[in-house]
Amino acid sequence: MLERPVRLWLHLRRFECRGCHHRPWEKSESCGERVPWTERLYQQVRAAFLGGCPGRELARRYGLSERTVCRWTFERSRGGRPRKLGRALGIDAYARRKGHHDNTSIVDLDKGRPIATCKGRRADAVIAWFKSRPQEELARVEVVVLDMSKTYFGAIQEVFGDQVQVIDRFHVVQQAVDALDAVLSAVKTQLDTDEAKELKKLRKRWLQSSEQLNVDEIIARYDWQRRFPALRETLAWVQDLRKWFDRKYNKPAREALLTLIERANQSAQEPLQRIAGTLTRWFAPLVRYIRNRYTNGMTEGFNNKIKLIQRMAYGLRNEHNRRKRILAWCGAP
Repeated sequence: MLERPVRLWLHLRRFECRGCHHRPWEKSESCGERVPWTERLYQQVRAAFLGGCPGRELARRYGLSERTVCRWTFERSRGGRPRKLGRALGIDAYARRKGHHDNTSIVDLDKGRPIATCKGRRADAVIAWFKSRPQEELARVEVVVLDMSKTYFGAIQEVFGDQVQVIDRFHVVQQAVDALDAVLSAVKTQLDTDEAKELKKLRKRWLQSSEQLNVDEIIARYDWQRRFPALRETLAWVQDLRKWFDRKYNKPAREALLTLIERANQSAQEPLQRIAGTLTRWFAPLVRYIRNRYTNGMTEGFNNKIKLIQRMAYGLRNEHNRRKRILAWCGAP
């Protein structure tokens, strides 16, 4: 028996208190009081602790030590130290407190997890953080997705050059939809109250395809476009811009974008002329989206989760604790 490996199976029962719902394991005099843990227990303890449950209460409930609860929760955050840079990064700002100063979040878009957060959103602070990273990590970065922020654009250009920036498609389409809303507001001033209400009801259906609308909505949209040529022109331009992001090849996409900008410049609508100037200023980063199809959707999702973390904690004044909690909560390990 001593020459061969032996495996002992010990069956323990688990009980539950109807009053406090505590579920202790049956104690064994042979194997001590150590409680086996599973991945489900690990995730459940992390979620409860990050959700605001006191560590002492969790330790008592699951038969763990307070140190184990804290270690399980924050081992992903690595003590608040930043993770390594990846090939594709997303950068965006989030508010520390509503109406107060902002912080900068940097996300690895390939692995789906935040890399670090740095205090403030000034260009010199972002440049200093990137230059503090090892040179081999900086050489690994090929794509940086950002919104149309001159601060972040200048900082990324200072560190990586002018060939890695990619503009997020959501912000471009959002500006185009804002131009359409401006034209709709101008059309409403020419209508009476009842017609303005009918036009407002079609607000969410202007950019939908014909397959998503019923016959009455298609007819109503056609009648409004026939009555107001400015609305028809703006709607057609916005739909063509949305289709432009589905192109696959770089050279035809560049020519198509130049055609869209020329159409907007020649238009008599002031909102279209404004967005034509915006597309002209950000032309090169926009065209890079066709080759590197990354968006900042993951970064925006992490920003929403950061807001949830701060609301649940009723504000986090300590920047180090904020960073640890963000890195522990968000993304894959």
